[in-house]
Amino acid sequence: MEIRDFLTMTADLNENYRIYIDQTPPVPAGILRVTDGAAVFLETKKPLTVKDAKKQLNFLKKEQKLMFFVNETPQYVFGLKISNDKILLN
Repeated sequence: MEIRDFLTMTADLNENYRIYIDQTPPVPAGILRVTDGAAVFLETKKPLTVKDAKKQLNFLKKEQKLMFFVNETPQYVFGLKISNDKILLN
């Protein structure tokens, strides 16, 4: 998924939804880092809100890929789903 895809998919969502990585149990996603042309969500104790993620992503190139790290393993974000008040990256 590219940044533009994430911004389009979340355009009409509640900006207070929190972002998690789709694991069992869900892992809070926060702190965006830019590396090798990708924006990377890292595991944190407190998840980013959609609003906070958009603020950070708007400064980056829209064609950059989104990734996340879980257990030190990088993975590309292929999609997202909404569960209750959470956005789950998968």
